[in-house]
Amino acid sequence: MASQQVRCTVSSCYYYGAGDHCVAEEIMVRANPATMGGANMEVGDIGGQARESNHTLCETFVPKERGPKPGIRRISK
Repeated sequence: MASQQVRCTVSSCYYYGAGDHCVAEEIMVRANPATMGGANMEVGDIGGQARESNHTLCETFVPKERGPKPGIRRISK
């Protein structure tokens, strides 16, 4: 069985790994976080490195300096 790979270019995320790979044990991606109201997400910054997660569309995002998110470990790649 091949291992799953999730590609991500948000280098400011705690779960960002070398080669643009997400190394979070699990991820949550929402179709439109702006409509989710009260979701457990950070707020993002388009045009630069994300500081929070709304614009990344990934609820797993957490800034490197704040990570990890409770219950989500990094996996080794």
